Amino acid sequence: MSTALGVDNIVNSDASVTGTDALQLRNIIKSRFNNIGIVSGLTVTGRSDLKYNVSAGVAVCSRGTSDGYTEAYYAGGTTDAVSAGDASNPRIDLVYILPHDKTQGDSDNQVVVGVVQGTPAASPKKPSAPSGATVLSVMRMESGATTTAAASRIESINYAIPYGASFGLLKESVQTMDGVGDRIINKYYIEQPTSFNIPTDRFITFRFYVCASASSDYSDWYQSFVLDGNEIPHSGGEFHFTEGWATQMHAYSTLVQSGTHTAAVRTGLRGGSAPIFHYGGDQYTSFIGRRLQVWDSGVSK
Repeated sequence: MSTALGVDNIVNSDASVTGTDALQLRNIIKSRFNNIGIVSGLTVTGRSDLKYNVSAGVAVCSRGTSDGYTEAYYAGGTTDAVSAGDASNPRIDLVYILPHDKTQGDSDNQVVVGVVQGTPAASPKKPSAPSGATVLSVMRMESGATTTAAASRIESINYAIPYGASFGLLKESVQTMDGVGDRIINKYYIEQPTSFNIPTDRFITFRFYVCASASSDYSDWYQSFVLDGNEIPHSGGEFHFTEGWATQMHAYSTLVQSGTHTAAVRTGLRGGSAPIFHYGGDQYTSFIGRRLQVWDSGVSK
């Protein structure tokens, strides 16, 4: 039996405790985040020696789905030293933060930072982080380097996202074609594929912008959204272009399950003359062409 967070545990007459234990607290923390990652700070930089510097900050960590999450604060410091760069090949080092837990076999309950040194190679591979660790930075150590000041970050930082928060714009695909499209009616194309990843089931909004005109009189041009190779039912719409250049937008929202997905558009002429797509311009104008955007609209209930 547990008590609510913010309510004291009860010490029973036999000295046993009725209340919230560490695992229950970790599951409470897990309910507040979509994923593990950095909350603030913890910037990794090279130094004039062979250690990496890690600034003060907070990260969300986990030893596995059933073990919940922890929030770990680190006051700032350095990792252990790594080796100098290989004479011939670069390598990849992985800097991490790890909250120790004596109840799960660690020697103490301290929060530590560390580094896993990769293997030099012409095309080096990223090493794996220890179990329960959260990666802070992936650093490329160049051949012949004598200090970590020569290392550079090669991957984006993974931030912990509070549950319910929007990720904003996930991906954008821009078609830069500037010219006349296909004039064959009812011939369709799957275009502008772009991949995105979401950690939980979420409502995703697809937006498609196009700047176009009709090659003569009018052009009725169909466009719908495609997810993982399949057209999303009832996501289609029709653009109506005249001989004047105009920018128009079509959007559709749907529930998408967690994981990696590929979005695209299905397009084709429905009637009239061929569309003319407009991208680029001159010192006075700059037209958008065709843009597929994938926006996160929040978690599903």
